[in-house]
Amino acid sequence: YQRNSDQSISIASKQPIMSTGNHQCAACGAASASKRCVSCKSVWYCGRECQVSDWKSHKAKCKAIAADIAQADSHEIHKQEFDRIRTKYGLSSPANAEKIANMLADTGANEGVSAPKFAEMFGMSTTEAVVFLEWIKVGIKFKEETLDTAKKAGFGNK
Repeated sequence: YQRNSDQSISIASKQPIMSTGNHQCAACGAASASKRCVSCKSVWYCGRECQVSDWKSHKAKCKAIAADIAQADSHEIHKQEFDRIRTKYGLSSPANAEKIANMLADTGANEGVSAPKFAEMFGMSTTEAVVFLEWIKVGIKFKEETLDTAKKAGFGNK
């Protein structure tokens, strides 16, 4: 991940901490920087001296980028576990997808789906049910936020 000039984050290819490529040192501007910040991996330095001299100006950005990376990594691990559970228990089959949709539709907005009940219904552990249902919540929240943003932008209005 890398922080762009407009402060957005984009996915960067995983490059090694050391590089033989030409990168500009964030401290002195030399074009031969070969060491990258270990935490955020978004800036390059000639060596330790330049990194130490730049730390005051880089510290806040570094921590924010590192936190974004950690959150994205956590999100990815949760998604992988969701996919593993979905595959292991055949939850994408039309019959199971319909059972899940009905279960979600039949529960009140405030009560949610019971993880133990879901686990029993599909023969999985309660922990797996919690992981699966939490990821479903993430998807529902994303959809609601996306639809809300689209409406505010004027999409979908006739």
